[in-house]
Amino acid sequence: MSGRPVSKWRVLAAVFGLGLAADQVSKFLAVDRLTTAFSRAGASTIGEKIVAFWRLRSLEALEPGFYVYRPLWRMHYTENPNAAFGFLAFLPAGARYTVFVIISIAAVAFVLHYYRRVEERQRLLQVALALVLAGTVGNLVDRLARRYVIDFVDWYWWNRPDLLWPTFNVADSMLVVGIGAILLLPQRHTGIGPGGGAGNRRSGSGLL
Repeated sequence: MSGRPVSKWRVLAAVFGLGLAADQVSKFLAVDRLTTAFSRAGASTIGEKIVAFWRLRSLEALEPGFYVYRPLWRMHYTENPNAAFGFLAFLPAGARYTVFVIISIAAVAFVLHYYRRVEERQRLLQVALALVLAGTVGNLVDRLARRYVIDFVDWYWWNRPDLLWPTFNVADSMLVVGIGAILLLPQRHTGIGPGGGAGNRRSGSGLL
């Protein structure tokens, strides 16, 4: 006898909570392992390090970072006041910060509004939206706390630093996976596009 299906709001809470925790813990570890911040601040216990993590700004990265696989991948601490590919880098710092915060809050509102329309059986869509929400909030927390985002993953092509993908973090990864999944799902499963109302969504296969 099967139990009661898990509520879509529990799915959202679980994926969002785990995603946000993974993002912030990974950034804490980046500060701990890839900068001199905690040693300079005299932070040795976990409590002291947590306080320093939220208090310290403009940290000095350890060079050359940590190579996971030297030809392609290293971990290197970076403070990014912009977005990927230098988006809106032409704006003054104060205006850019305000725009990014507004965009992030609007994205959170949109995801929550859209999530209300999702049916209980659309599990893949629920997880994808929760990942987008976690990624958005993860980077928003950084901007509100520090006015920049902590990035630390460097991917480049075969020892060619000039062929470098923009440095990213766990929140960025969740955004890419979540948005990619939403775009790849058939329209009848997402409710996006003409005829995407509730009646049309009920005609889906129920795989989600």
